[in-house]
Order: sequence, then structure tokens, then C-alpha cells
Amino acid sequence: MATAAEARAKYDRIADRYEEIFFYVGDVGARLAAFAGPPPGARALDVGAGRGAVARALLARGCAVTAIDASPEMVARLAADHPELTARTMDAAAPDFPDATFDLVTAGFVVQVLDDPAAVLAQVRRMLVPGGTIALSLERQSVGRLSWLQELSVEFFSPGSPAEPAPEPSPGTGPMDAEGLDSLLTEAGFTGLAREEIEMPLPLDGPEALWEWLQPRGGTELVAALGERAGEFHARFLDGARTMGEDGGITLDFAATLHRAHRPG
Repeated sequence: MATAAEARAKYDRIADRYEEIFFYVGDVGARLAAFAGPPPGARALDVGAGRGAVARALLARGCAVTAIDASPEMVARLAADHPELTARTMDAAAPDFPDATFDLVTAGFVVQVLDDPAAVLAQVRRMLVPGGTIALSLERQSVGRLSWLQELSVEFFSPGSPAEPAPEPSPGTGPMDAEGLDSLLTEAGFTGLAREEIEMPLPLDGPEALWEWLQPRGGTELVAALGERAGEFHARFLDGARTMGEDGGITLDFAATLHRAHRPG
């Protein structure tokens, strides 16, 4: 799993095309704002705001929005696109706001890239007014029908020999899941937990379409690092995608969960 510093550098590089690369961010941001359900005039803080998917949905609901992100490039573009909100570069683990400042704190697809999510949730609880709401979205990671691509990637990109499997992750270091996030919220002192699931399938038109879709999402750099084996990987990728297409079509099964809880009054 990437560290927060690695994630910040990545988002700086793709700030100009973030929501084009991650096609589902805008829709999930609007749904997260609706799930949070703030009244007009609510003071909202959006953590890890990116290009503003959640923040602009909160603005549309009449909230007074402050947005923070660790990526200076993201913040600069967000401020230019939405001058009606307050945008600041800030570390989610050390936010510079007084206690009980906000009625709502949101974070869209952020908690899974934090180095210490429990510490950030403690800060959120501190910044919320008693009875205030936290609303989070979490990408639900599942290999599903792309298991062939995972196996191919292990063969080509694992440490050591091509056939050497990747080391097993240590306990507690795997991707965060919905149950784990709910546990973190409970441990941080939040109550009234609610959860909603979202399905976001993306059908693609053939093996080359899948290949092209992956390139701006890190595929170009990974394949280039293979050197002489890049052509072999490409050919076997297309074979695997072709088989997938013949067995029900090429569809990327993205999914997410929305989480809502409250600071006790």
C-alpha cells in the first residue's frame, strides 16, 4: 500500500486530469454529500479534497465549505475552479483548526491512503461540534474477473525471478475494507454508524480499450520498466483480455462504500 507521501506525489503529477483518470470520483462525491445530508449553511470541511468532487457538491447544497489537501497542485487548481470556498494545503493528520469548528467533515477516497487513519479520525472528532457528522467514501477493492491480470502482474512485476510470488502482506497491512473502517470509527468514539454500498461497473470495448484505459493510471510507467519484456507482457495482456471478453465481456467492476457517523452530543 502506498504511503501518504507517495500518494501526495502521485496526485501532484495528475492534478490536471485527476477526475478524468478516476472517472467515478465526481459521481461518488455527489452521492457522499447527499448521504451526509447537511442542511444549508452547515460549516463543512472536506479533507483530501482533490479537484473538488465532494466540495462542489457541498457548495451546491448551500454549505460553507473549507477544503484541504496535502497536494499543493490540487489545492491551487481547486481554489482557481471554486473561489467561493476556502482551499488550503494541509496535512490531514495535523489540521490547523480549533476544536468544534465544523458541523460536517467529509473525505472522499482518502482514508485508505492515510499513514495513520486512526490519528486523522481523532482529529476529525476534535474539529466537529457535538452532534456533528463525519462522512467518508471507501473504494471497495476486489480482483473479481480481473484475476488473470493480477496473476500476470505477479509474474512480471514481483521481486526476484519472474515466477517468484510477491511476499504476503503482514497482518493489518492489507487494503482497508468497510468493516475495518467502521471499526476505526467506533474506536475513535463515533456513534450512529450507517453504511451504503455503490456499484460502478465500466464496460470497455475490447482488449485494446482495456490496455488504453490502464496507461494513464500507472500502466505506462510499469510497462516501460519491463524493458525487453514489455512486448511479451503486452501480448499476454491482450490474450488475457481477449479471453475475458469472450467469457462475459470486459467490464471493470468498481465499487465503493459510504460511511456516516456522528460525534456524540
